[in-house]
Amino acid sequence: MLKIASVVAVEMRYPFTRIYGEGNVPKELLSPAAHFQRIKRTGQTATLVVVTDQDGVKGFGECFGLPSPGPSRAIIEDVIAPALTGAEIASPEEALEEFYRFFLALGNSRGPAMEALAGLDIALWDLTAKRAGKSLAEMLSGRVEPVPLYASPVPFLADPEESAAQALAFLDQGYTAVKLKVGRGVAIDVTHVRAIREAMPAGTPLMLDANCAYERDEALALLDGLAPYDIAWLEEPVEPEDFETLRLLCERAPFAIGGGENDFTLSAFERLVDLGVTYLQPNVTRALGVTGMRRLDALARRTGVNVALHGVGTSIGVATALHCCAGLEKLTLFERNHLVNPMRDDVGVALTVDGDGRLMPPAGHGHGGTPSVAAAQRIHDPAVQRALQPSDRPEMAR
Repeated sequence: MLKIASVVAVEMRYPFTRIYGEGNVPKELLSPAAHFQRIKRTGQTATLVVVTDQDGVKGFGECFGLPSPGPSRAIIEDVIAPALTGAEIASPEEALEEFYRFFLALGNSRGPAMEALAGLDIALWDLTAKRAGKSLAEMLSGRVEPVPLYASPVPFLADPEESAAQALAFLDQGYTAVKLKVGRGVAIDVTHVRAIREAMPAGTPLMLDANCAYERDEALALLDGLAPYDIAWLEEPVEPEDFETLRLLCERAPFAIGGGENDFTLSAFERLVDLGVTYLQPNVTRALGVTGMRRLDALARRTGVNVALHGVGTSIGVATALHCCAGLEKLTLFERNHLVNPMRDDVGVALTVDGDGRLMPPAGHGHGGTPSVAAAQRIHDPAVQRALQPSDRPEMAR
């Protein structure tokens, strides 16, 4: 049993202007994808969750932070922390399920409430693994295996030759597959796809991510335009709840259709499988954390669908996703995101791609991710300061 002493949520924000200065942020960072055109991507955000047990051992979790880390932080502070502090729980799944049913009963099957649960679940699994003296992957399966990767993103660059050069640069870094952002109109998309395909060695997997840019007619035209170019998958061609169009695209596409980045529950992913989606692409900081990944692993074993995890977030989310891929049988591919993010890269988690385009998850107990204190808001709060301090007692196996 785990006895919970405290649950703390902290907003983390790292504006791009801190790196580049006002007025100097590169356009491809402000508008890296189809859904960041009028509303710009101004930086990196997340909500840190810190769960401390009665012995002072801490587990760290992360909630997806877009468009703002505020809502999930408020839900954890106002709802989850008061109910969980002082409680004894048998497992992360037990705690997750109780809150999950509560939020579903209030109609919160998507968005910040589910993201808050994902962050809580990750923190509880991290805490449980630390107390057991094991890595998260070992807790999940008893083994730790290298994780196959693809590099992302080739963002919205102006010149197709720039896109081709970025794709080749990823291959030079040891990757064996690359993902391009699309969604600027069929003609422009096809021009950039053609340039990359002509530049890369034949057979190199090329994934495409439209970030829900298209409606039905243009999405169907895109399928025709992409047909000659050996596409590994087209991800989120239409908005997540346009189920009729998604089914039609799955039926007509000469390549795989992917989706699930904006889904949160097992039933939502089961619906995607029923529609014909063959690559599920969850985000561990949205889709019920580690417990959610275990449920998707079971779904994949039951249906034969592929599961390729998203790699966005801070070092906590990335480390957790890698351990899930390393420890769960059917989570077979991980997106190594290269969008500028000091909260992912400047926290002492060294991840090196091997010659086969794979990497091992962080070593040590738990998931191995480290909070980025420099990006945390409200660190003047004494409760937050205590939560971010190292554990007073060593981790122990029980």
